[in-house]
Amino acid sequence: MVSIPDHLRDGMREVHQLLQDAENDPDIAVDYDDAIQVSGLCGGRYRTGKRPFGFTYYPENGGKRDRWYLTLHPLEIEDIADGVMKEIKLYCCTSRDCGMKFQEADEHCFYCDYTDDSAPHGSAAG
Repeated sequence: MVSIPDHLRDGMREVHQLLQDAENDPDIAVDYDDAIQVSGLCGGRYRTGKRPFGFTYYPENGGKRDRWYLTLHPLEIEDIADGVMKEIKLYCCTSRDCGMKFQEADEHCFYCDYTDDSAPHGSAAG
């Protein structure tokens, strides 16, 4: 469990307001992967299902690889924005030096957790 920083909460307030505004204004686009770009967040509604919104969060004062990949339901966006949700379950990169975090358990860091396709079968690089 990772505490939700104020910077992320502030960005989610902007996202929540934008989503509310988009309900009444067809000119506000939120339905593609980088339609929403606010305070450390880039994302949008890009899939169907329980958590249709995906965001990349760039933590304030983070390093080059510090990114969180979030998939959220609209109510989770509102709960983060309102301060109801104080922590979020995230999975971290396997490298202790990397700041990548993922909300989905099957996600992997493209810097550290990759397989070298040119290596002999069964070999891993990274």
